Amino acid sequence: MKSKIRLLKTLFFSPTARNTYTVFLGNVLSAFFSFLFTVILVRNLTFADFGYFSALLSLMILTSELSDIGIGQSLSSFLPPLEDRQEKLKSFLKAAFATQIVISLLVSLLIIILSKKLSLILFHSPNFNNLVILTAVGIFCAILVNFINYSLSARYKFLTVSFLTAFGGLLRLILLLIILVITAITLDNSVLTQTLSLAILLLVTLLFINFDFLNYKSKVADVKKLLRFAYLLGIARMFTSIAYRLDVLMLVSIKNATEAGIYSTASRVISIYPLLSGSFLTVIAPKIAVITDLYELKKYLRKIIFATLGLISTILFMIMMARPFMIILFGEKTDPAVPVFRLLLLSMIFFVGSVPAVSVAIYYFKKPFILTVNSVIQLAIVVLGNLIFIPIYGRLGPAISLILAFGLTGVSTTLMIFYYWQKKKII
Repeated sequence: MKSKIRLLKTLFFSPTARNTYTVFLGNVLSAFFSFLFTVILVRNLTFADFGYFSALLSLMILTSELSDIGIGQSLSSFLPPLEDRQEKLKSFLKAAFATQIVISLLVSLLIIILSKKLSLILFHSPNFNNLVILTAVGIFCAILVNFINYSLSARYKFLTVSFLTAFGGLLRLILLLIILVITAITLDNSVLTQTLSLAILLLVTLLFINFDFLNYKSKVADVKKLLRFAYLLGIARMFTSIAYRLDVLMLVSIKNATEAGIYSTASRVISIYPLLSGSFLTVIAPKIAVITDLYELKKYLRKIIFATLGLISTILFMIMMARPFMIILFGEKTDPAVPVFRLLLLSMIFFVGSVPAVSVAIYYFKKPFILTVNSVIQLAIVVLGNLIFIPIYGRLGPAISLILAFGLTGVSTTLMIFYYWQKKKII
């Protein structure tokens, strides 16, 4: 009995657990502010306008995630082992920062140049040109904010990351409330709020960075080493991001903005689970990257699985409480979104359940190609599934596709990890 109590104390009060709580707190606060932001938008916009807003938001998040090309995630593998060699660490950090700056500028400028064409392709109208340009500015800010947060996490500055995450969500909510007091909320000022909050957040985030690394000479070899590791993660993230963000854009294109708005209402609520999974992975990545003892890995993996099961239990509870939860939040008009919400929650069970396998694949076995292969499969399932299911089931179509995609790739990732686990005779 005493041994079990000691195990529970270790699980709940270990450094990893405390770091996880810190990051979770920031993400939970951010998610709470995002909930309030979404509630206000849904109650003040038509489903069609909320659908357009969600499509632009998906474009911003998708593009900023693709522009990372795996660099941010790679920092958790490269920076922790270099903490004892500060000159090498800062030289490497400068190389990564410079690479990300160049990418963010090129991507944002390209979207601005092609804004009219993108408006026609995505929304079948040139009238969204200015909103696409505003979104491009938000993309530039989001890319740099994400990079800085990754670099802070890789150096175990989780409290700072938690604060910045919560602050970003609060700032966006405050700006929207100001608009609500001054005037009516519209699609235009909603997109402006999103971009302005990211610009201010970037300025605040820069205050937490010690720019002394810019005084060190970056090496081409560091860039090559980073990109060699990052490109597989980047490809994997590209396919995963497209698969997860394509739903709203395809709904707007294949069906209409109203269907997209109903779907987005449910989708925005369940977004807390990818957020929490990502924060958990951010915390455990630096630890797994430096583990060399196999027994220590087993012990640490038990903690990861325990935490993952805890997250899954909350999903099961939310499935049971889906309708009253949605009605309380958004009112009776969101009743059509309840079935979508339940299906999306079901997909999140597979998404969250893959965290232990993904963390070990990337940061212990150093096999990012596993993620890449599964991401290709995932994208194929989502695209084909959406093309088949959206015309038939409308707003339910993307949710069905995600269940199939996350379910299959979650199982396949776990099976591949067991293969490498047995190959190394860990079990």
